Amino acid sequence: MLDLAIVRHGESVRNHASDLAHHGDTTLLEYQIRFETDESAWDLTQRGIEQARVAGLWIRENISPHFDGRYVSPFKRSRQTAANLGIRKDHWILDERLRERDWGTYWTPGLPTYTVTQYLQDLSMCGGFSWKGEFPGAESVLDMIPRCHAFLEDLWTEHPSGKVILVTHGGTMKTLQLILEHLTAETASRLTERHLTNCSVLHYQLEVTGQSTPWTGRVRFSSPILPNGPVSDWQPLAGDRS
Repeated sequence: MLDLAIVRHGESVRNHASDLAHHGDTTLLEYQIRFETDESAWDLTQRGIEQARVAGLWIRENISPHFDGRYVSPFKRSRQTAANLGIRKDHWILDERLRERDWGTYWTPGLPTYTVTQYLQDLSMCGGFSWKGEFPGAESVLDMIPRCHAFLEDLWTEHPSGKVILVTHGGTMKTLQLILEHLTAETASRLTERHLTNCSVLHYQLEVTGQSTPWTGRVRFSSPILPNGPVSDWQPLAGDRS
């Protein structure tokens, strides 16, 4: 059996700026959209670091303190999260396929200025599986299926059993859910809605018998940073439910 934990990163500086903007203070978000365009370089906030520590405690107590495989998105906020989980800090493998979806090159010369208002509107829509921005290079959750599927195929080869942890992003987690739960673009609506908060955890237990045979298993979901750390019951994979 493969015990697979998938963790979203902690609060980033962009998450923080977006929260401020939702509450009426757009100054920081306006600055970031204009000058801090390299998404891969966004740091965790101090709150994000504390969230990672809380999530790490839950993972160590409820899944395992040790993992046979540790994979992380190369983006800085994910690497900082991994470093603060309290799990062995070395030998985390950076895998480009676990990066967040590309929001698009919204600073492209000649295109209209991307405003805070438009950004917040896009945030409200980006949970949709087929949604993507109108900028060059923008990806939807569905667009990421090929690279996430390729990652999982390599993972099955390297770790058909044991314990593996991934630290990644909200959009990437949505894509991994679709693949792991045997869903397509047409059946994606069968996926149980899970609010992928910062440092939320998807926990899969999977029987992987080979590349040509679909895996079976179950899943549960936790949001350790929320009050009382809610955890769902174990459920069958969405595509396997009758």
